[in-house]
Amino acid sequence: MEIHNGRPPISFFMMGAFLTGGKRLLVGLVILLALGGVIAAGYAATQETYTIYIDDQPPQTVTGRHATVSEVLAAVGLEIRPEDLVLPSLEETAVSQTAIQIIRAQPITVRSEAGTQTYWTRQPTLGAFLAEFGLLPQRTDQLIADDQPVSFAMLDQTPLPQTLEIGRFVTVTILDGANQQTLRTAVQTVGEALAEAGIDVYGSDGVEPPLGAWLQPNMSIQVRRSFPLTISVDGRITQIRSHHSNVLDVLAEAGIGLVGFDYTVPGPDTPLKANDTIQVIRVTEDFRLVDEPIPYQTLWQASDQLDLDTTAVVSVGQPGILRQRVRVRYENGVEVSQTVDGEWVAQQPVNQVIGYGTKITIRTVNTPQGPLEYWRVVRMRVTSYTAASSGKPPDHPQYGITASGLPAGTGIVAIDRSVVPFRSEVYVPGYGVGFAGDTGGGVRGRWIDLGYDEDEYVAWSGYVDVYYLTPVPPPEDINYLLPTALP
Repeated sequence: MEIHNGRPPISFFMMGAFLTGGKRLLVGLVILLALGGVIAAGYAATQETYTIYIDDQPPQTVTGRHATVSEVLAAVGLEIRPEDLVLPSLEETAVSQTAIQIIRAQPITVRSEAGTQTYWTRQPTLGAFLAEFGLLPQRTDQLIADDQPVSFAMLDQTPLPQTLEIGRFVTVTILDGANQQTLRTAVQTVGEALAEAGIDVYGSDGVEPPLGAWLQPNMSIQVRRSFPLTISVDGRITQIRSHHSNVLDVLAEAGIGLVGFDYTVPGPDTPLKANDTIQVIRVTEDFRLVDEPIPYQTLWQASDQLDLDTTAVVSVGQPGILRQRVRVRYENGVEVSQTVDGEWVAQQPVNQVIGYGTKITIRTVNTPQGPLEYWRVVRMRVTSYTAASSGKPPDHPQYGITASGLPAGTGIVAIDRSVVPFRSEVYVPGYGVGFAGDTGGGVRGRWIDLGYDEDEYVAWSGYVDVYYLTPVPPPEDINYLLPTALP
C-alpha cells in the first residue's frame, strides 16, 4: 500500500464503500459549500468603504453599508460634540466616494471677575475666539493666556490657549492649618478669595489679613481655626471658642479685663491648646494696723538701803508699741498672704528698775563647834566627793590636788567662784566648816560639792543652806546678784 504525506492512500474499494454508505450526505455538503460561496461573493460585491478625516490626524477607513454620515461615525465609535463641524452633515447620505471631514472644537477655560466658564470653539486664534463669543476685554484688563501675558495687538497672532484670564488677577497663598493652597484670582478682598477657594470661615475663626482687606500680589492669607476653651472667672464658668493661643488675647476677645494685680493660670507665656481652662485670679489688697508689744528692759540698781539678797521694784516697766501697717492679699476673695508694708514705734517702752540689796548684816549661827559669824546664807544643791572620784588616776601628778593647791579631803569644798568667794570659809550644817578651795569641773551655779577623805566619805544629795563665814570679802569679790535657779 502506497503512503502519501504519512497516511495510507484510500483504495478504490474503500472509496466505493464510502460513496455507497454516505452518498446522500456527501452530495448535500457539496451543494451547501457551493451556495455559501455564491452568497459571500454577492455580499462582498455590495460593501462600501468610507474615509474619515479628523483635524490633522491620519485618515480612518470603515467598511460596511451605512445610510447616513451619523451611522458611519457611530460604527467607529466617534462621539461628536455640538460644537464640532462635520462635513457632510450628520443627516446627509453617506457616499463612499465622498470623504467625511471632522473639525473638532477645542475647550478653553476663561476666568474673569464674573467667574470661571469653559467654552468650546473651532477658532484657531485667541482673537477670533473672543470675537466669536463677544468677550470683548477692556483696555485696562490684563490678558493671561496659559500663564503668559498677551497684548491686545497680538490677539490675532496668538494660538488658541487652554486657559485665559481676563482682568487683574493676583496670586495669593492660603494657609489653613496644615493645608496650603495657591490661588490666582480676580476678586478684590480676602473674604472673596477664601470664598472662591471654597474655604468656610466661622465667626470665632481668625483671618489675617482681615476679611475686608484688599488683596495684594503674592499675599499670604492665614486662617486660624478656633478651638474650645473654658474660662473660670468671678465665680462662673464660661465655654467659648477662640482662635487665639495667648491668654490675654482670649480674655480681650471675651471682654474680660485684668485689673491691678489680677493674673491668670496658665500665664500669658504658655500657649493655649484645645480644651484648656483659663483661671482668672482676682487679686485685691487691704491694709490693717497691727500693734506688737516692745518689751521693756529690766535695769538692776544697787541699793545700800536693801539687805543683801533682797530686791525691790524701784520703778515699774511698761511695754512699748510697735505699730505695723500690714498689706493683706486676697485671691478670689480668700486671704493668701500678709506682708508688713511699714512699721513705726507708736509708744516707747519704759524700762523697769529693780533695786538689789548691798547692805550686809553680820549674824550668828549656833553650831556644834560653837557660835559662828556669817554674813550671807544661800540655798544650794549639795553633793560629796573624794580624791578618787575627782576624775584623775592615782598615778597622775595632780591626783588629789585641788584648785587652791591643797589636797582634796575632809574640809575642802568645791564651789562656783562666781557664787562663793574663792578661798573663803563656809559652814554647812551636818558637815561643818569648809574651805572653798576647789572649783570642780562640773560645779556650776548654786552648787556645793563637799570633800571627804576616803575613810570618812559620806554621800550627800539634795539641798542645803550654806553660810558664808566672816570676814566679809572686799566688795569687788562679792556677787550681789546670785542666780535664782537651783541646778
